[in-house]
Amino acid sequence: MLCTIIDIRGDYAVVKYDQTGVESEVAIALLPFGADIGDRLKFEDFEFSKI
Repeated sequence: MLCTIIDIRGDYAVVKYDQTGVESEVAIALLPFGADIGDRLKFEDFEFSKI
């Protein structure tokens, strides 16, 4: 599933999933190192990776 980081709030990032349009808070520690607002991510097998 693909998503985009739309905001960063302290220890959490808000991501929006492409397929559903759902926004969700994700702990920054679960994202790839150096992830920033606007980055596109792939969520697969319970892991985020940059695309």
